[in-house]
Amino acid sequence: MAVEHWKPGDPGRPPIPGRAALAVIPNVTTASVRAFIESKIKPRSALLTDAWAGYGGLSWRGYPHAAIPLGEDRKLLRRFFPWVHITLSNLKRFLLGTHHKPQPKHLKRYVAEFTYRFNRRWQERSLFHRLTRACLATNTITYKDLVAQPELA
Repeated sequence: MAVEHWKPGDPGRPPIPGRAALAVIPNVTTASVRAFIESKIKPRSALLTDAWAGYGGLSWRGYPHAAIPLGEDRKLLRRFFPWVHITLSNLKRFLLGTHHKPQPKHLKRYVAEFTYRFNRRWQERSLFHRLTRACLATNTITYKDLVAQPELA
Protein backbone atom coordinates (compact mmCIF):
# COMPACT_ATOMS: atom_id res chain seq x y z
CA MET A 1 0.00 0.00 0.00
CA ALA A 2 1.15 3.49 -0.80
CA VAL A 3 -0.58 6.75 0.04
CA GLU A 4 0.38 10.03 -1.56
CA HIS A 5 0.99 13.11 0.59
CA TRP A 6 -0.93 15.66 -1.44
CA LYS A 7 -0.11 18.71 0.66
CA PRO A 8 0.97 19.50 4.23
CA GLY A 9 -1.72 19.60 6.85
CA ASP A 10 -2.43 22.40 9.31
CA PRO A 11 0.12 22.81 12.12
CA GLY A 12 -0.01 19.76 14.37
CA ARG A 13 -2.13 17.81 11.86
CA PRO A 14 -1.11 15.07 9.43
CA PRO A 15 -0.57 15.87 5.75
CA ILE A 16 -3.57 15.80 3.42
CA PRO A 17 -3.71 12.46 1.60
CA GLY A 18 -3.92 12.27 -2.16
CA ARG A 19 -4.40 9.07 -4.09
CA ALA A 20 -3.69 5.60 -2.74
CA ALA A 21 -2.27 2.56 -4.47
CA LEU A 22 -3.24 -0.81 -3.06
CA ALA A 23 -2.68 -4.29 -4.41
CA VAL A 24 -2.75 -7.88 -3.27
CA ILE A 25 0.73 -9.33 -3.58
CA PRO A 26 1.58 -13.03 -3.25
CA ASN A 27 4.19 -12.52 -0.51
CA VAL A 28 6.35 -9.87 1.13
CA THR A 29 9.58 -10.63 -0.64
CA THR A 30 11.73 -7.83 -1.99
CA ALA A 31 10.81 -8.85 -5.55
CA SER A 32 7.05 -8.65 -4.89
CA VAL A 33 7.29 -5.29 -3.15
CA ARG A 34 9.50 -3.83 -5.89
CA ALA A 35 7.10 -5.10 -8.55
CA PHE A 36 4.26 -3.34 -6.71
CA ILE A 37 6.24 -0.10 -6.46
CA GLU A 38 7.28 -0.17 -10.11
CA SER A 39 3.72 -0.89 -11.29
CA LYS A 40 1.92 1.66 -9.09
CA ILE A 41 4.34 4.56 -8.47
CA LYS A 42 5.85 6.87 -11.07
CA PRO A 43 9.66 6.88 -11.25
CA ARG A 44 11.26 9.90 -9.60
CA SER A 45 8.51 9.98 -6.98
CA ALA A 46 10.01 10.45 -3.53
CA LEU A 47 9.34 7.46 -1.29
CA LEU A 48 9.22 7.53 2.48
CA THR A 49 9.24 4.06 4.03
CA ASP A 50 10.08 2.33 7.23
CA ALA A 51 13.55 0.80 7.43
CA TRP A 52 12.65 -2.70 6.21
CA ALA A 53 15.62 -4.08 4.27
CA GLY A 54 13.38 -5.07 1.34
CA TYR A 55 13.10 -1.43 0.31
CA GLY A 56 16.85 -1.19 -0.25
CA GLY A 57 17.98 -0.29 -3.74
CA LEU A 58 14.99 1.87 -4.61
CA SER A 59 17.14 4.99 -5.02
CA TRP A 60 19.16 3.52 -7.85
CA ARG A 61 15.94 2.36 -9.52
CA GLY A 62 14.85 5.99 -9.92
CA TYR A 63 12.93 6.52 -6.68
CA PRO A 64 14.45 9.02 -4.24
CA HIS A 65 14.04 7.10 -0.99
CA ALA A 66 14.23 7.91 2.71
CA ALA A 67 13.92 5.10 5.24
CA ILE A 68 12.72 5.95 8.76
CA PRO A 69 13.68 3.39 11.44
CA LEU A 70 10.47 3.18 13.46
CA GLY A 71 11.01 0.44 16.00
CA GLU A 72 8.14 0.54 18.47
CA ASP A 73 7.79 4.33 18.45
CA ARG A 74 4.07 5.05 17.90
CA LYS A 75 4.72 8.81 17.62
CA LEU A 76 6.94 8.25 14.58
CA LEU A 77 4.23 6.08 12.99
CA ARG A 78 1.64 8.82 13.46
CA ARG A 79 4.04 11.52 12.30
CA PHE A 80 5.37 9.92 9.12
CA PHE A 81 2.79 7.32 8.06
CA PRO A 82 -0.61 8.43 9.36
CA TRP A 83 -2.56 7.84 6.18
CA VAL A 84 -1.08 4.41 5.48
CA HIS A 85 -2.49 3.20 8.79
CA ILE A 86 -5.78 5.08 8.48
CA THR A 87 -6.29 3.75 4.94
CA LEU A 88 -5.48 0.20 6.04
CA SER A 89 -7.91 0.52 8.94
CA ASN A 90 -10.61 1.86 6.58
CA LEU A 91 -9.99 -1.07 4.21
CA LYS A 92 -10.52 -3.53 7.06
CA ARG A 93 -13.76 -1.77 8.08
CA PHE A 94 -14.90 -1.75 4.44
CA LEU A 95 -14.29 -5.48 4.11
CA LEU A 96 -16.05 -6.41 7.33
CA GLY A 97 -18.83 -3.85 7.12
CA THR A 98 -19.72 -4.18 3.45
CA HIS A 99 -18.81 -7.77 2.62
CA HIS A 100 -19.13 -9.26 6.14
CA LYS A 101 -17.23 -12.47 5.30
CA PRO A 102 -14.73 -11.66 2.53
CA GLN A 103 -13.36 -14.64 0.65
CA PRO A 104 -9.64 -14.73 -0.20
CA LYS A 105 -10.31 -15.60 -3.84
CA HIS A 106 -12.13 -12.25 -4.28
CA LEU A 107 -9.63 -10.15 -2.32
CA LYS A 108 -8.20 -8.51 -5.46
CA ARG A 109 -11.66 -7.32 -6.44
CA TYR A 110 -12.46 -6.02 -2.94
CA VAL A 111 -9.17 -4.10 -2.82
CA ALA A 112 -9.77 -2.71 -6.33
CA GLU A 113 -13.24 -1.47 -5.34
CA PHE A 114 -11.91 0.14 -2.15
CA THR A 115 -9.08 1.83 -4.06
CA TYR A 116 -11.51 3.11 -6.70
CA ARG A 117 -13.74 4.64 -4.04
CA PHE A 118 -10.85 6.07 -2.01
CA ASN A 119 -9.26 7.75 -5.01
CA ARG A 120 -12.56 9.34 -6.05
CA ARG A 121 -13.79 10.39 -2.62
CA TRP A 122 -13.68 14.07 -3.64
CA GLN A 123 -15.78 13.45 -6.75
CA GLU A 124 -19.04 12.39 -5.13
CA ARG A 125 -21.18 14.69 -7.27
CA SER A 126 -20.01 13.00 -10.49
CA LEU A 127 -19.56 9.49 -9.07
CA PHE A 128 -22.83 8.08 -10.43
CA HIS A 129 -22.09 9.28 -13.97
CA ARG A 130 -18.47 8.11 -13.83
CA LEU A 131 -19.52 4.70 -12.52
CA THR A 132 -22.22 4.36 -15.17
CA ARG A 133 -19.68 5.23 -17.88
CA ALA A 134 -17.22 2.69 -16.45
CA CYS A 135 -19.92 -0.02 -16.40
CA LEU A 136 -20.86 0.66 -20.00
CA ALA A 137 -17.23 0.54 -21.14
CA THR A 138 -16.36 -2.66 -19.26
CA ASN A 139 -17.05 -6.23 -20.31
CA THR A 140 -19.71 -8.05 -18.32
CA ILE A 141 -18.37 -10.50 -15.77
CA THR A 142 -20.15 -13.84 -15.81
CA TYR A 143 -20.93 -15.91 -12.75
CA LYS A 144 -18.36 -18.45 -13.89
CA ASP A 145 -15.72 -15.71 -14.01
CA LEU A 146 -16.82 -14.37 -10.66
CA VAL A 147 -16.44 -17.66 -8.80
CA ALA A 148 -13.26 -18.72 -10.60
CA GLN A 149 -10.01 -18.61 -8.63
CA PRO A 150 -8.34 -15.35 -9.78
CA GLU A 151 -4.61 -14.96 -10.22
CA LEU A 152 -2.81 -12.86 -7.63
CA ALA A 153 -0.37 -11.33 -10.06
